[in-house]
Amino acid sequence: MAAAETGKMCAAPSALTRAGFALPRLARSLEKKEPTTILVVNSASTAKLPSTTDSGKTVARRSFPSYIEETLRARYPDGGVVVTTRSQPRATAAAMLDDLPAMLAETKPALMIWQTGTFDAILSAETSIFSDAVGTGIGYAHTAGADVILVSPQYSPRTALAFDIGAYTNALRWTARLEGVPFFDRYAIMRFWEDDGVFDLDTARPSPTLFDDVHSCIGRLLVTMIVDGVDLRTLGSR
Repeated sequence: MAAAETGKMCAAPSALTRAGFALPRLARSLEKKEPTTILVVNSASTAKLPSTTDSGKTVARRSFPSYIEETLRARYPDGGVVVTTRSQPRATAAAMLDDLPAMLAETKPALMIWQTGTFDAILSAETSIFSDAVGTGIGYAHTAGADVILVSPQYSPRTALAFDIGAYTNALRWTARLEGVPFFDRYAIMRFWEDDGVFDLDTARPSPTLFDDVHSCIGRLLVTMIVDGVDLRTLGSR
């Protein structure tokens, strides 16, 4: 797919892709040209899943962390960017706190991208408990030397009827502001794509490329936010 075509397909309101807050720990690591790890936490969608083409050939689907790694390696070739994932899709934010310190100690990331809220919504968890847990997790990451980007759950027209994601997305937004970290509203972005006809997320027979196309765009837009956060820190330090 041509770059111009990809850019048009992945378009989203700029307000949803601005970092708003700097990523100073990641910026320092990139400036020093050190090996730089980005940890993506808590999402089943980060797993590699098989996909069948029209010819019957089985190929591996690419999830958004792989697109982040590919794009950031090209942008920051010195030192090397590695994106690693730790997926616990049925864990609430509070449950994640038990394992998060060990994950951070093991991977030593400069940036943690934390997707959370889906299972909390399914269980109708108290939003105050959810917010407190997310704030605690951000504190763990900062103590471990990592910046944080919070990511809201995915949007699906079908699951939107089953449980209410909105309260948890709002809780993430306000916790991000309180803690001074970027918030990537994946739910709002995917809903924008559905409403604008970019992707048909409600079809019973999705196109063979839908998974890869959506994840490519999510990765592309997350890189936009990451670079914005890195540049905010760089400009602020001059």
